[in-house]
Amino acid sequence: MRWIEPVEETAAKQRARAAKLRPSRLEWVMRFALAGVLCLCCVSMAGAQQTSPPSVTVPPSSTVPPPSTPVPTVPVGSGASSGTAAQTMAPAPVQPRAPAARFLVLLDPAHGGTDSGAMLGTAGPEKSYTLALAMRLRAMLSEQGIRFVFTRDADVALDNDARAETANRTHASACILLHATSSGNGVHLFTSSLAAVAQADPRRAFLPWQTAQAAYGTQSLRLESDFDAALTRRQIPVLVSRTSLMPMDSMACPAVAIEVAPLDANTPLTDAGYQQKILESLDEALIAWRGEWRLQP
Repeated sequence: MRWIEPVEETAAKQRARAAKLRPSRLEWVMRFALAGVLCLCCVSMAGAQQTSPPSVTVPPSSTVPPPSTPVPTVPVGSGASSGTAAQTMAPAPVQPRAPAARFLVLLDPAHGGTDSGAMLGTAGPEKSYTLALAMRLRAMLSEQGIRFVFTRDADVALDNDARAETANRTHASACILLHATSSGNGVHLFTSSLAAVAQADPRRAFLPWQTAQAAYGTQSLRLESDFDAALTRRQIPVLVSRTSLMPMDSMACPAVAIEVAPLDANTPLTDAGYQQKILESLDEALIAWRGEWRLQP
C-alpha cells in the first residue's frame, strides 16, 4: 500500500528545497565583489592600452625621409633650444655665395676714322698702328684666358664719351689706352693727374663723369707699376708721368695710357722684335695685375 503525504507537508518541503537552491545574502555580496574587481581590472587594462603608444615596426627604407619631407635645420646662433638630437645635429643652412667678379681688360686703340692721329713715318698713321697693336695683344690675352673688350675693332671714329661709356658699362678690371709717337724713346706710361679720392668701394658709388678716374687713382698707379716692371725686365726704356687725358679721366676703372715710341735711332716703331717685346711686357703685366686684382676688396 502506497503512502500519500498531505498536501500541506509537500509544499513545505518544496519551499525548503527552493531555499537551499537560492544563494544566501553572503554569497550575493561575494559575487558582486568579485564582479567589481573584474570590472576594475578591465578598465585598468583598457586605460593602459590607450596611454601607451602602439608598437610599430618601421622598415629600414623609411629611416631616410623622402625628398618631399623637409629636414628640420637649426642655424648656428639662432637661440633654439637643444631639446632633441635632431635639432642639435642638423647642419646650418648654407648661404648662397655671390657670383665671382670677372676679370676683363678694355683695349682702347686711340683715334680712328677721320681722326688719323699722328703720322708715324713708315709706320703710317697712329690710328692704324694702335689698332694693329691692340689686335696682336688680343691674341696673346686669349691664350692666357683673359677676357677683353675693344672700344673699336675697326677704322671708325669714336668720341671720348663713347670710349669711356664702354669702359664703365662693361665694368672693366683694367683699361689700356694705346697711343704711339715718333718722338722720344721706349714706352711712355701715363696715369691721370686727378687727385686721388678715397672710396671704400668705387664700384658701388656714384662718380662724377668728368672725374670718375679720381676714385681709381691708387689702383691705376699699381697697374702702371706692373707695366713699368715688365718693360724694364726686357730693357725697354720707360717714361712714367701723369697727365689730364680724356677719355681716361672719365673711366671708372684702373687705367693707364701707353704711348709707344721708337726704341732708339736704329729701332723704329715698325721693328717686329721691338713690337714683340712690348706686347710680351703688356701681357705679362696684365697677368700679374689679374692676381693682384683678385685680392682687392
